[in-house]
Formats: sequence, C-alpha cells, structure tokens
Amino acid sequence: MKKLFFALVFALLFCQPVAAKTNYNVCFRSLDADVDGRMSKGEFLVAFSDGDTSVFDLADADRDGLVSHDEWETYKASQGFESNE
Repeated sequence: MKKLFFALVFALLFCQPVAAKTNYNVCFRSLDADVDGRMSKGEFLVAFSDGDTSVFDLADADRDGLVSHDEWETYKASQGFESNE
C-alpha cells in the first residue's frame, strides 16, 4: 500500500503538464489597437487571449478602466521587465 501511495504522489507531482506562462513584456503601441493612447480591457483581451484580466487590473493604477502607456511601463517595471516602448 505504501508503494502505491508513493507512486501516486510521484505521478501527481512530477507528471503534470507545464503551465504556459504568458509573456506580458509587450510594447504598449502593439496593445493600443485604436491608437488613442489608452489600452481598454477589450484591447488587452485581444492581445492576451487567455482571459486573465488580473494583469490588466494590476496595471490600471488609477482604476479608470483604461491602462495608459505610463501605467503599462510601470507595471512591466514592477515585474522586472525592461522598458521596450
């Protein structure tokens, strides 16, 4: 029974698929589809189709529902990404 338990634990820990991590180190201009200087949640979802808007919410520092170029660069810097305008 012990061997079965350890085999199951091993399988659960080491045989899981590797989760793909989205790369958010993206130039703001490529995200601002309508070129109005602000990224909407819709524009974010077009660029990052995984549906996780928590990154958008973190980047939206002033909570106005839009992410400016400065907010995006500040978010990226907080995550250790270099500015690539």
